[in-house]
Amino acid sequence: MTSLKRQLQVGLGAGLVILFGLLWWGGIQSIHYMTDHFAASRLAHDAETVLAAMRLDESHKPVVRWRRVGAIYEQPLSGHYYQINFSDGSQVSSRSLWDQQLAIPQFTPGSQGQWRTQGPAGQELLIWVAGYNKQGKVFTLAVAEDMNPLNQQLERFEWLFVTLMLGMALLLFAIQQGIVSAALRRLDGVRQEMVRVERGDMQALGTEVPREIGPLVAGFNHLLGLFQQRLEHSRKGLGNLSHALKGPLNLLQQKVESDALKDQPALQAAMQQQVDRIRHLMEREMRRARLAGTGMAGGHFNSQQEWPALVGVLKQIHSDKVLEITGRLPERAVLPVDREDMLELLGNLLDNACKWCRGRVQCELSTQAGVTIVIEDDGPGVSGEALAQLADRGVRLDETTDGHGLGLAIVKDMVKGYGGDIQFGRSSALGGLKVVVNLPG
Repeated sequence: MTSLKRQLQVGLGAGLVILFGLLWWGGIQSIHYMTDHFAASRLAHDAETVLAAMRLDESHKPVVRWRRVGAIYEQPLSGHYYQINFSDGSQVSSRSLWDQQLAIPQFTPGSQGQWRTQGPAGQELLIWVAGYNKQGKVFTLAVAEDMNPLNQQLERFEWLFVTLMLGMALLLFAIQQGIVSAALRRLDGVRQEMVRVERGDMQALGTEVPREIGPLVAGFNHLLGLFQQRLEHSRKGLGNLSHALKGPLNLLQQKVESDALKDQPALQAAMQQQVDRIRHLMEREMRRARLAGTGMAGGHFNSQQEWPALVGVLKQIHSDKVLEITGRLPERAVLPVDREDMLELLGNLLDNACKWCRGRVQCELSTQAGVTIVIEDDGPGVSGEALAQLADRGVRLDETTDGHGLGLAIVKDMVKGYGGDIQFGRSSALGGLKVVVNLPG
C-alpha cells in the first residue's frame, strides 16, 4: 500500500528540486547575461577611445596613436586587443595581438555585434564589433577582452550559488516534512479511537477531526452503527422466533401424545422425533439469547468483567446441582474476540460441561497465540470412538454423540467461522471431557 506521507514527501521534494533547478538555471543565465553586457559596455567605451586615437598620416594611411590608448593594448598577448579592418583590405591592430589576427566579418557603418570566440593565447574572448566611416574611410573596428579571469570568478560564484540553493532546498524540505508530519499527526487521534472501538471501549469515532477526513469518519460511524444494529436485530430475532414457536410446538406435542395416534406407533414415533428436533433447535437459540447478554455488538470480551456474570447464569440454569466453576483468566483481560461470540462460545462449552459434570468444571483462558479456551469437567466423559466422531469435521455433533450434541454443535460452527480449530479429549485432572478451542489472533 502506498504511504500518503511518502507521496507527499516525494511530491514536495520533486517540486523543490524543480523550483530550485529553475532558479539556479535562471540565476546563472542572468549573471552571465549581465556580465557579458557589462563587459561589452566597457569594450564599446574602449572602441570609442581607439576610434578617437585613430588618424590619417601624411600618406593617408590610418594609424592609431598608442599613447592615447591604454598601455594594456601594447603588452603582447595581454588579453585586451583591438583590430581595424578597412574596406580596401588594409588592417591596423594592437601590439598585444602580436603577429595574430582576429577573424571578424565586415560590418557596415552603424551596425554592431558581439560574440565569444577563441583568442590568440587560447583565451575565451568577448568581441565587440562595429562598422564606421571616418574621414572617408569605411572600416570595421573590433575590440576584445579575455573573459577567463571573469569566468573563474563566475565559476566560484556559481558553486556558491549552488551551495546556497541546495542548503535552502534542504532547509525548506525539512520544514515541509515537519509541516506534513504535524498535519498527519492529527490522524493519530483517529487511529487511536479506532483501536478503542476495536477493543469495545467506544461505540463510534469522535467527529472533532480535520475537515478533509470528516466524511470518512462519518461514513465509518454510519457503517459501524448499521453493523451493530443489524447484529443486535439478528440476535434478538432468533430469540423472538424461538419464543414465538413455543406455543405451536406445545400444541403439536399434545397432538402427538393424543389418543388418536396410539394406534399408529410408527407415525407417532416419527412425529415425536421431529418435534424433539424442533425443540432442540429452539433451545439452542434460546440458550444463545440467554448467554449472549445485551452488551454492545462488536465490543471485545473482557474476561474479568464477564466471568462472574457468566458463572452466575450457569448456576441458575443448573440450579439442581451444587457446582464449583473455577476459571484461570489471563492478565490481559480484554480478548480480541467479539463479546457476543465469546459469551456464546464460552456459554455453550460451560453449559455442556455443567450438564454432564458431577460438580466440578474448570475453565482456562490464555492469549499467548490468539485465544485458547480449555474446558474440563469431572463427568463420565465420552468413549474413544465418540471422541473420534467429535473431531470429524464432516459429522454433525448433534447427530453423533448423545448428550453433547447441541452446545458443541454451536461451538463447532462458531470456531469454524473464526478459522480456528477444536480438539476433544479426556481430562487428566478431572477425568471427564476436555475441550480445547484455538482461535487465531
